[in-house]
Amino acid sequence: METTASSGTGLPTAMAEPAVALMPGEPFDIAAAFAVAGPVGAPTLVFLHGTRVTRSMWDPQVAGLADRYRVVTVDLPGHGALADMPFRMARAVAIARSVIERNGGRAIVIGQSLGGYVAMDLVACHPEMVAGLVLCNSTTEPRTVARRAPRAIGVYVAGRVGERYLGRGAPVRADEGRRGPAPRATNGWLFKGGYHAVVTALRTSFIPRLAGYPGPALLVNGSDDPLFRRGERDFLAACSDGRLCVIPNAGHLVNSEQPDAFNAAIDEFAQTVLRSQASA
Repeated sequence: METTASSGTGLPTAMAEPAVALMPGEPFDIAAAFAVAGPVGAPTLVFLHGTRVTRSMWDPQVAGLADRYRVVTVDLPGHGALADMPFRMARAVAIARSVIERNGGRAIVIGQSLGGYVAMDLVACHPEMVAGLVLCNSTTEPRTVARRAPRAIGVYVAGRVGERYLGRGAPVRADEGRRGPAPRATNGWLFKGGYHAVVTALRTSFIPRLAGYPGPALLVNGSDDPLFRRGERDFLAACSDGRLCVIPNAGHLVNSEQPDAFNAAIDEFAQTVLRSQASA
């Protein structure tokens, strides 16, 4: 297997990119935002993490899928290597778009929780860049979550109090890359992005964004994640070409709680997408 070596920034050293305009008047070195593993020329999978964690949450997918796919893991604004960049949905989408552009121009995009909502905004803006869409634990409108779990959302939104909890988990430093702690090791209050991300999501309706995407979509949920499964049938109905996979004995972090089953679902979906493209 030919695997591209990655620099400390997450971009293969031979592919170093100059700073780009992420948003008007905002120069940004996209190399800081992502890491790559897997064979050169293999189909590209781009993974977008949830709130409060980093791209390291996808370590089980790097380990299980990078032998046959180009696995690209991304830090969203306010998280990981981009912890000092305030989260804005437009920034998150611009980063995802730029990462895809630098990794073949088209990819299967997998988003978990917050990353799933970013992915839905991405396909609304740039559907031609997304060969297939996987939404993990993000099949409910955030406004519905706020109504069903007001105390939890209140902690997020009022959430500056989270600073009091620093030290209860080990923070992920930008220079650690995927060597940071697993998602379960974080206490939920280590990243500035969590507050801004939740506020942004509460103002947005995502089913209309998903409904406009013409490509294939897979919805993956843990069986024990009732809050984020409440809308799965509505989200599935919004897909032009959708399917649902519910993984037993898993909660909100289905990719790390049942990594083998999750990886198998991603692999099967990716192969279906690739066969469809080959026959088109």
